[in-house]
Amino acid sequence: MPLVTLRTGFHAPDGREEALTEYLCDWPGCPNVGIHTLGVLVELRLMTVVCDEHLPNRRVPPRSNVPD
Repeated sequence: MPLVTLRTGFHAPDGREEALTEYLCDWPGCPNVGIHTLGVLVELRLMTVVCDEHLPNRRVPPRSNVPD
């Protein structure tokens, strides 16, 4: 999973430049920020993170009981 760091251009009171660090979704070609952790291998320092769109087994809202 790629770790992306964006420099904001703003400086903190101590003089350091502020930076935002996010993980990108592990789905191939997805540019979204990964927010759901699927698994972690501590021994190898690896983890899998995906966005809402690629979350497996995500719940689909129930259909209404109105006949078609």
